[in-house]
Amino acid sequence: MVKQQNPTPPEDAPLKYGADVAPDSASIDQGMLQDFMGMYLRRAYEVAYEDFRRRLGKDAMQPGHFTILTLIVRNPRISQTQIGTASARDKSSVTKALRSMEDAGLIQRLRSGSDRRIHLSIATEEGIAMQAQMETEAAAHVKALHDAIGPERYDAFLTTMKDMIRTLEEAACQNDHKQ
Repeated sequence: MVKQQNPTPPEDAPLKYGADVAPDSASIDQGMLQDFMGMYLRRAYEVAYEDFRRRLGKDAMQPGHFTILTLIVRNPRISQTQIGTASARDKSSVTKALRSMEDAGLIQRLRSGSDRRIHLSIATEEGIAMQAQMETEAAAHVKALHDAIGPERYDAFLTTMKDMIRTLEEAACQNDHKQ
């Protein structure tokens, strides 16, 4: 018995599900997603991240590592806890980034003289040079973000973002205390 094959529809033919035709991309009903801020925040982060990576090139460090290295260069002997707080990153992410940067020779981690449990970080000459080079190249990224938002809206946008973070963090803390 010869198996009958279904003919393959042309690539531009609309997909069919029973009697229904799938919507074309321009007419997708997004429902509540149309105004779902979280989706737009995630998307904005993704395109900003890709812009950063594209402008700094394939050999550039990750934006999160750049943040941490910048904090170390500008604040010699900063503790891991201080880095986490200033960069809004959890302890395991900071630890992983610090180990990676230490292995790459960009930083040194020292034990505190007053409390041996605390590690303090300083940038090496190579780390200082890498951070300076990336900061120069990152200026174009910052300008692109500024231009995308517009100079007349930039300060209000940044204030709104900071207010949203603060308000949601405070609400989370209040909920944690209630439980």
